[in-house]
Amino acid sequence: ALHEEGLAARLLDFLAGRRGVRVVGDPAADRARRVATVAFVVDGRDSAQIPPHCDRAGIGLRYGDFYSPGLVDALELRKTNGVVRVSLAHYNSIEEVDRLIGVLETVL
Repeated sequence: ALHEEGLAARLLDFLAGRRGVRVVGDPAADRARRVATVAFVVDGRDSAQIPPHCDRAGIGLRYGDFYSPGLVDALELRKTNGVVRVSLAHYNSIEEVDRLIGVLETVL
């Protein structure tokens, strides 16, 4: 959990510094308050546009409603085609998160 908190903190800090990016859910990486799955939307962008750039770099992340269409509707995220979701886990490394951030810097 401590390792995952560090991974999430790195990604959340990056996203917090990007104009027009909004984290959906708690923006803190505190492991007592969240797991290391990060969902976000980008103002004026369809969430479907982001994963293909990451796929080309060998980074797997996805977009959509993740079987929660009611929540996506309640949060008025249908217009962005849901959220972009990054699932970090104990087997991921800081280097992988940095590689993801490098790709996102060119996309966001």
